Formats: sequence, C-alpha cells, structure tokens
Amino acid sequence: MSDFKLVAVNCKNCDSGLVIEVNDNITYCTSCGSGFEIIESELKPIEINFAAAAIRSEGELIYKPFWLVKSHVEILERKASGAFIRNLFGGTDESSGDIVFYIPAFYCHLDSMKNLATQFTAKHPVASPQKYNAKLVGFAYGKEDAKKLSEFIFISLEAEKSDTMKTFKYNMQFNSLEILGIPFYKLSDGRLKDGILGIVI
Repeated sequence: MSDFKLVAVNCKNCDSGLVIEVNDNITYCTSCGSGFEIIESELKPIEINFAAAAIRSEGELIYKPFWLVKSHVEILERKASGAFIRNLFGGTDESSGDIVFYIPAFYCHLDSMKNLATQFTAKHPVASPQKYNAKLVGFAYGKEDAKKLSEFIFISLEAEKSDTMKTFKYNMQFNSLEILGIPFYKLSDGRLKDGILGIVI
C-alpha cells in the first residue's frame, strides 16, 4: 500500500500558493491574476477575469465563477421561430451570429442555473472585466459541461419563445471559453443575490 501525499500547488507564473477546493478543475492566483485549468494534474493557462458589482446590497460580497462560452451559431432549418435568437444576433439576419453564453460554473439548482444563464446571456451586462485580488473557487462544471449547458439554454429558450416548434436544426461552433467571476452578496437568509442584475438564488 502506497503512502498518500498532499502536494502544495504553486502558481506557474509567480510561485504563490494556489487555493484549490475538492473537485475544483480551475484555480486562480490572487497574487498575479493568472488562471489555470487542471488537466491530468497539470496546470494549463486559462483566461480568468472579474466583473465589477453594479448594484449595492447588504451582505458579504463574494465571487462565483461563470463560463463565458463564445460561440458562433448558424441556423440550418427552423420553423415557427421566436424572438430570442433574433435579439441575440442583434439584427434582422436570423440565420447566423455570434453569441456569448454565460454559464454558471458553480453548483446551483437547475432552475437557478437556467435563470442566471438566460438573463446574463440575453442582456450581456458585463462590459469590461478586470483582474481582481479575489478568491474564486467552487468550480463544479468543466468546459465540456459548459458547452452542453450552452446548447441546452439555446434550445430551451428558442422552444419557449416559439408559438409552435416544428423544425429546428442548427450548428454551434465554440470559439473560446473563459472564466468570469460574477459578484454575489450573501443574504441573511442564506440565499445569494448577484451584484450585476440583482437575481436572487
């Protein structure tokens, strides 16, 4: 029986100690602002930024990780479409466009995840993310999860907005995935309220 060892993990760029929780597959260095994805025990660089709180609220301010899934979507065939895709594409051409999906990377109830992803994706409220000296942990979903959740949000929203969904075929190309820390306030009743749109989960 081999001995179990605990190994300290240091930032590859500044050698500071990294905070990693159980099951985290992403870590962030609060000293230099470097982000890393943990792949087969190796640290691979990944872009991590933070959004500034736009509203004030009572409670401790913490940051929760979101995947920014930058994609290009092409509609191949669709009947009885709704307004959601037209709004996301930002024009009259409803056949293709670029969409940035905001997908919670932390564990929350499916309804809360869908609500956050829907509202943030539709409103795209974060203009200029920045580097912060902030703790960012609790990564429950990886890149492949984020891609699948993006498709789930895309399909479910279009289906809800349509009068009758008869045919819907599309092609989604994932261009890049980044991490964005969204500010949340810890409320006295244990719930969380985001500091951008004010959604309570």
